[in-house]
Amino acid sequence: MTDTIAGTAFRVMLRMEVIPGQEAAFEQAWLDGASIITDQPANLGQWLSRSTEEEAVYYIVSDWVDEESFRDYERSEQHLHHRARLHPYRSKGSMAVATVLHALTGAASARQGTAP
Repeated sequence: MTDTIAGTAFRVMLRMEVIPGQEAAFEQAWLDGASIITDQPANLGQWLSRSTEEEAVYYIVSDWVDEESFRDYERSEQHLHHRARLHPYRSKGSMAVATVLHALTGAASARQGTAP
């Protein structure tokens, strides 16, 4: 099954290294501030994942209708506020961006009601 975001969504992928021992506080701070992003009219969704291979490493993925809308958000006061909330927990981080070319939903998604 093909998803409607394929070929149009702008994806932002953040890798965050959290100060060891601060993982639970970081997760809560991210969750508490998540609506700052998801309430943006151009945001299609976001996900927080914890690495199973590296201690205290997280991945944040967010999808946007286009790059321009993401960059507008990135320059906003709301973004600066959200970033400041997460900064005390972060030791290092990096960002990569991409255009979603194809998005395929697996059979288990329909059974579990989960998004890709």
